Amino acid sequence: MNPEAKFVVNPLEKYFLDPSRSGARWIIKHKPKFESSATGWDLQVERKNQVLLFEAKYIRGPFASALAGLVIAPLTNKTEKMKGGKKKSWSSVICWAIGCGYKGGERDMKYKMSGIYQVLLDCLARNIEFWECYSKILKVEYIYFVDNQKVAKVSFGKIINFATQYKLSSDKSLRGRRLLAEDLLKNLKFK
Repeated sequence: MNPEAKFVVNPLEKYFLDPSRSGARWIIKHKPKFESSATGWDLQVERKNQVLLFEAKYIRGPFASALAGLVIAPLTNKTEKMKGGKKKSWSSVICWAIGCGYKGGERDMKYKMSGIYQVLLDCLARNIEFWECYSKILKVEYIYFVDNQKVAKVSFGKIINFATQYKLSSDKSLRGRRLLAEDLLKNLKFK
């Protein structure tokens, strides 16, 4: 099993199958076999009048390539698993799922989730107007952070608001920006 499936998609699936964690009863509509090359969404969950399509990335190296994969996901025209000949549901929205390879050792500190927050906010803060349009036009609604089998959900609009606040700290050192990113996202509730 590849790390993306093991550390991001599987915990996300468990999260949605447990109504006490996710807040509703969800059905796993589709999850590809990760042993083969998957061409669709990494996970598709649904309930009445709501379909969530997930693009999942497991960060264990450069963030730029993972972000590129997340950004182009809505543009690739991936099909949903639906009844009939429809390609896309009217109620579907796209979600990003981001996990990292932090294991707690001194050697792995660069993969700590707070580092992911800082780099993500850094990328979003560079062009906030673009990301606002991107999320509205392509229906990117949520970002799910997966850390140690626990999941936290935040709306894309809220992340953009955090990026706006974060942009004010562009003159600070890397450590200062990382601490600000941690402070902005400290209230995420991992379940």
